[in-house]
Amino acid sequence: MKRIAETLDTVRATTSRNAKIYALAQAFGTIAEEGDDALRNAVRISLGEQFAPSDSRSTDAGWQSVATALAHATGASDATIHEIMRRLGDLGDAVEELLRTRVLPSPGFPLSDVEKLWASVANESSRKGKADLIAEAFTIATPLEAKYLAKTLLGEVRTGALAGVVLAALAKAFDQNLDEMRRAHAVLADVAEVAVLASHHDLRSARITPGKPVAPMLATPMEGSRAPIDWSRVIVEDKLDGIRAQVHVHGEHVSIFARGHGLITRSFPDVSAIFVDTPFDVILDGEILVVSADGRVRPFQSLQPRLGRVSVDADTLRDAQAIFVAYDILYLGTEALIDLPWHARHEKLEELATTIGVRVHPFTRVGGAPDLEVAFAAARGRSHEGVMIKRIDSHYEAGTRGAAWLKVKKAAATIDVVVTAVEQGHGKRASMLSDYTFAVWEDDALVDVGKAFTGLTNKEILELGMRFEDLTIDRHDGFRTVRPEVVLEVAFDGVQRSRRHVSGFALRFPRIARVREDKTAEQADTLETVVRIFQAQLASGHREDIHPPERRTRKRVAKDSGQLNLFFPVSSAGEVGRTQQNPIRSRRRA
Repeated sequence: MKRIAETLDTVRATTSRNAKIYALAQAFGTIAEEGDDALRNAVRISLGEQFAPSDSRSTDAGWQSVATALAHATGASDATIHEIMRRLGDLGDAVEELLRTRVLPSPGFPLSDVEKLWASVANESSRKGKADLIAEAFTIATPLEAKYLAKTLLGEVRTGALAGVVLAALAKAFDQNLDEMRRAHAVLADVAEVAVLASHHDLRSARITPGKPVAPMLATPMEGSRAPIDWSRVIVEDKLDGIRAQVHVHGEHVSIFARGHGLITRSFPDVSAIFVDTPFDVILDGEILVVSADGRVRPFQSLQPRLGRVSVDADTLRDAQAIFVAYDILYLGTEALIDLPWHARHEKLEELATTIGVRVHPFTRVGGAPDLEVAFAAARGRSHEGVMIKRIDSHYEAGTRGAAWLKVKKAAATIDVVVTAVEQGHGKRASMLSDYTFAVWEDDALVDVGKAFTGLTNKEILELGMRFEDLTIDRHDGFRTVRPEVVLEVAFDGVQRSRRHVSGFALRFPRIARVREDKTAEQADTLETVVRIFQAQLASGHREDIHPPERRTRKRVAKDSGQLNLFFPVSSAGEVGRTQQNPIRSRRRA
């Protein structure tokens, strides 16, 4: 494991995409000589993954488990661990620093055993047992190896090497065509398995397999597409406001995958029950929605009681009844259908609907832009987000966002907000301060209501980045608290309750409309405006006020030129999460 840990440190230290690719390619080429298991584990660690996307297991080992393991492995006190973690801003880095104080050298952790470690931790039910297993691994691993074991457990492997970079590195390492790598990833949705195929020069064997998620085809916002629309060759569907999901029937099993490829079958037993008697294998693409007793589709918020549940009780099943609406079919019987045009796939979907009773999403035809406006208004009247435009001759382009599918949405409103914190971006923007946490006024304090990272050009982001360098109050790893002086106009699709933000609210799908150079921070909008928009959505039926969360408490600590708000999120298991820091300034002092 030493090689991949050293490589990830190198990758983390550079902002050059090409340098990241080169370093990873060199490592993957060498590690492949150790066998397929070692290569799989190296790729998963690089991406911060523990198991394959189709694997429902979870280590369920959070901050407290890792901290306890570190205390066992080093004899350090909780206070010492907390102090070092706060200074470094990252528990994984604290693991490395503390383990370097050991007197006896460690033999090193075998890379091929990493998944076995995750499996052991996942199978252990007690938190003490989990911590003991992690502590044992820490005693075997070198400090650098232990750092990346901890980061993988915590989901904090932030090196700027996302799936695209890793795929490019694998293509370089094994002299494979990058387009073929991407296609293999689209149908397998598992970079580690693509890596093994690439190492054996066998990418063409990648096949859609029921039970393993397929990367979903994605839609391009209509304003982002310059392609002309031939209205005779498209259909229009309502854009549903639910959870994008794939239903896989494979043998006697039914698996439901979310858009991010995670298994959500246990959260939706009422959906899987629809397919238990299906006599053949099938993969359907569609949306999970919650409906009322009269069949009316309820807003997205009504899905929240169902999310992340290992088991769902009878009351929840009754109060938040879920349905699955299919709008595409990717596999039927023994045949993959993604290379068929949309109209042919839809015919097969409708035939299937008559056989097993699945709901199929209806579509309509429009003759031009005026008809599209009518269809959009009708969709909004049915409490949906907007409409989708799909070419009837388009193949299912797994994992691709192209012009064959367009989504038409309109911002619910825009408000002026103040940036309170910034973070380094990801992918092509890994070297930029491109992720902005923003706030509105509540009396004389700023309270966060969201985070945005889209809407600005690279040039605008670079210019803002220089400003934020000067405005930085505090920094932890890639996260910076900044003096609240930059005002943005933010567009969004709605407002929802939130436990994440001290305001108690969050903007849905926020994107930056422009930088408000003409406004000072004191002229930004207020929480009262946000609440008013939320209440208007309740009145129109586009939101429900379900289980309003308790607002977080605030602790104000004076620091530097302003005030610093420290919020300490606590999970249901009682573990203290990563501290969210936000500057706060009194209007009277500004």
